[in-house]
Amino acid sequence: MTLEAARGEHETLVIARGRTVLLRRKRRADAIDEFAWRRDPETSRLNGQSPPPNSFARFLELFEQELLFDGRGREQLAIDTLAGEHIGTVMYYRGEDGVSCELGITIGPPAHRGRGAGREAVVHFLRHVFDSHPYREVYLHTLESNLPARRAFLAAGFNPTVTVLRGSDRYVRMEARREWWLLWDMEGRFAFADSPRAPGPGS
Repeated sequence: MTLEAARGEHETLVIARGRTVLLRRKRRADAIDEFAWRRDPETSRLNGQSPPPNSFARFLELFEQELLFDGRGREQLAIDTLAGEHIGTVMYYRGEDGVSCELGITIGPPAHRGRGAGREAVVHFLRHVFDSHPYREVYLHTLESNLPARRAFLAAGFNPTVTVLRGSDRYVRMEARREWWLLWDMEGRFAFADSPRAPGPGS
């Protein structure tokens, strides 16, 4: 496949494009990066996840099974930089009732954390979810001690509601209600996530 053809194929997967990141459909090749991120103890701790299987072959099998279940109360998208670097994943799950769903996000490379990529990706993902599905609420759980993540979710339109204990860890449940979030979006609250518009004639 030529470079031009590869770029064309990549563009067909794109769901949303922002200032610094884009969201696209996941593909099999993404499993390599995700396996590496999941094996990082700090990433697993922040996401509240168990380490992946030791075998990449087994991880790939599970990865492919998850992709097959997209659209059945869950959906996963990859996060890329505008230059094409794969840096994370964002998803919703537990959405079988059609009323609410839970959001999860991972920014894998440490160099891309704390720079607004996750906040921007969440805004575009929520636009996609509310535009494509009837969910009235999207919620998430983040470690109470993870202050940067909590600030990012606040900026992306989530409000804290309750503290949840999971073993020895304390998580904050945060919620984005459809009506309020869409109103805030119309008012320009999330303009930080949008690509700058080209100046019009005479501007």
